[in-house]
Amino acid sequence: MADSLHKVIENQRLDIKKLQKQTTEIGQQKIQLAQQKAQLEQQKAQLQGHEIKIGDIQPQIQNQNNEIASIRKQITILQEEISKLKSAALWFCK
Repeated sequence: MADSLHKVIENQRLDIKKLQKQTTEIGQQKIQLAQQKAQLEQQKAQLQGHEIKIGDIQPQIQNQNNEIASIRKQITILQEEISKLKSAALWFCK
């Protein structure tokens, strides 16, 4: 009887050790998860900052594109005027 009680107690002691080890591991995993969550929150904040910057830059890019289009149009007009002047100069030279 004492022998079987001793085995039961020993088994329970081993079970308690296993549970303590598992509890420690779970605690470590919780810490790691909390750290990962903090990193993700930080990355999320950084991404939101980048989104704001991109939103600020997009209108500037659009303005620059509009300016480029306007300059190209002016260049085309100037090229046409130069062509007309060349034609007129050639006509006067004849």
